[in-house]
Amino acid sequence: MGKEAAKAPWQIRRYQAQDWAAVRAIFAEGMLEQVAANFWHLLKQPRGLLLLLGVPGALLLGSGSLLPALLALPALLPTLWLLARYPFSYYVAHALHTDMRDIGAAYLSDPGSCFWVAESGSGAPVGLVCARPAPEAPDRGQLELLHLSVRREHRGRGVAKGLVRTVLRFAQARGYGGVVLTTASLNAPARKLYESLGFCKSRESLTGPSWSPVTISLAHYKHALPLAS
Repeated sequence: MGKEAAKAPWQIRRYQAQDWAAVRAIFAEGMLEQVAANFWHLLKQPRGLLLLLGVPGALLLGSGSLLPALLALPALLPTLWLLARYPFSYYVAHALHTDMRDIGAAYLSDPGSCFWVAESGSGAPVGLVCARPAPEAPDRGQLELLHLSVRREHRGRGVAKGLVRTVLRFAQARGYGGVVLTTASLNAPARKLYESLGFCKSRESLTGPSWSPVTISLAHYKHALPLAS
């Protein structure tokens, strides 16, 4: 397990069938926690301001009355929240109906993939991470780290760092040339964690057209591994 598990009241192990409900909940909660940061970011962007100010302005010009414009503002904020939430809720729903639906088949049926759970001293899952060959590298040159998440009350204890190091050790043992991952650019804690463990940002991309209010920026990272001797 490494020094992290020996010194902390948690340990990392392979996923088991009884973890299914808990890890899906941890994953969904962790992803949706990022909605707030995306919401405040959207409010500061031209496309967000266009919706927040443009609609009341259009109502004011169209009706000649200030009242419709004022009444529109309370309705626009929930709309912007839903727009900020959409990319994350869509990602969660898609994952829960694909690879996170049958975790054993997706990650444990191939020796080049794996799914790990961090459990507390009581045996309850408190974190997870999984990995499989990166789709752009079908020859298994790169391993893709996915779905890293830790329950809020267990953060700051080295759980996430231990999970990432587990993936790196697995990748090196299986002969992968590196580990790649993608995270939201606004997810500063995750980016800081990955960079502290030797990941370097390779590029950034958008989930959709730059003018769309539901577009988020993604940071792509890579960790090169030494070739096995």
